[in-house]
Amino acid sequence: MIEDLERRLGIRVVWHGTIDSTMAAALADRGPAPAVHLARAQRAGRGRLGRTWESPPGNLYATIRWPEGKTPFPPGLLAAVQLEWARSVRDAGGPEVRCKWPNDGMLGDGKWAGVIAVRPGERPGELHLGLGANLVTAPPSVTDPPAADLKSHWAKWPGEDAVTAMLVSAALDVLRDGPAGVPGRLADWARFDALSPGEKIAVESAGRRHEGRYGGVDAEGRLLVDGESGETRFASGDVARVRVPLRPAPAERSPTETG
Repeated sequence: MIEDLERRLGIRVVWHGTIDSTMAAALADRGPAPAVHLARAQRAGRGRLGRTWESPPGNLYATIRWPEGKTPFPPGLLAAVQLEWARSVRDAGGPEVRCKWPNDGMLGDGKWAGVIAVRPGERPGELHLGLGANLVTAPPSVTDPPAADLKSHWAKWPGEDAVTAMLVSAALDVLRDGPAGVPGRLADWARFDALSPGEKIAVESAGRRHEGRYGGVDAEGRLLVDGESGETRFASGDVARVRVPLRPAPAERSPTETG
């Protein structure tokens, strides 16, 4: 499998069994970059902002070591990868998946995938792109939002190996296009957006909460929010729908009541 995957991806592939995390393995790697580290399972998978990524066997856990070059990728890299994954799943006959800013892949109300990017201080000039996708197992302990897996919603499941190769290849396509390719990819964001223009959202960014109306993303991948003071752009943060409480229905009056 490794040799076939290396031929398809065009980069060095390092396979692990159960490890702490592919991020840690990539950081310890002394071989040439680019390279991708894949694991069967993780004991301490990493999500955004230091969160844990639940990592049972059978899903996709990978980190790509990428030489970034002089021009860094814009904030929209994570969104561009999710968008490419959504296209790839659709084109392969899979379910309709959506993208939620800044880095989530959604399947209905559940989350099936996430992407993170780290620039390790120990590796100047390198970008480490972490990829996580629930291929066959949706961890039940994940509840906010709940986890979803692809296989349960894919009529003719191609198999874990095929989908792993497809998703890693799609992420590499985005990286190979370089920073200049991100805006063109994000031009199709609305087609796969999990949120609707104008709906009320809340953004947690830099320790503050902001509320407003969702305005999509710009060419660099920044979130657009229309608030009381005008439009605000966010390069990072967490976004959630604001549920408007329903007003109780007025009590019905009996036929004998008069007003």
